[in-house]
Amino acid sequence: MIARDGLGLADGERFDVQGGGSDLLFPHHEMSTSHLRVLSPADDGGEAAGARTHVHAGLVAYQGEKMSKSLGNLVLVSRLRDDGHDPMAIRLALLAHHYRTEWEWDETSLPAGEARLVRWRDAVSGNGGPEATETLAAVRAALADDLDAPAALAAVDAWAERSLDPTRDTSADEEGAPGIIARTVNALLGVRL
Repeated sequence: MIARDGLGLADGERFDVQGGGSDLLFPHHEMSTSHLRVLSPADDGGEAAGARTHVHAGLVAYQGEKMSKSLGNLVLVSRLRDDGHDPMAIRLALLAHHYRTEWEWDETSLPAGEARLVRWRDAVSGNGGPEATETLAAVRAALADDLDAPAALAAVDAWAERSLDPTRDTSADEEGAPGIIARTVNALLGVRL
């Protein structure tokens, strides 16, 4: 079960993930966890009530200030899509930053995601390409390491660079390698190529 702040729970009930921005870690989530442990201790020696795991995302800034509804400085995905930007490029622009890292959306964010998407689509457009199983393993390992999406993107970037290198020896190409990469990116990163 995933709980959001304000979700009512029965006494002693556990839930899997409590998350929010890094600005909620202290004192909000630490205090609510402390309160739940005091108010609903585990009588049987098991886990106390509350979240099993906390996940806190780094704050995103825009034009030098934290993005927030109250400041009115939001860059909305819906607006980017209405402006004709490919949702996959938007996703790549966001995935370029680790979820716990604070970063700033700027005029280079979306063009970088768009350029990456074009490179990746070009790289998977053929029937054969460089060996792909190591890239698949690298993407899986990066995501298993605290959802390190930037490392996962770098692994696919490296494969795409090898694939698009006009001087590479294509005699060692593996048939179906581009399909492995395309399915990896779709399944593990949510990016359709």
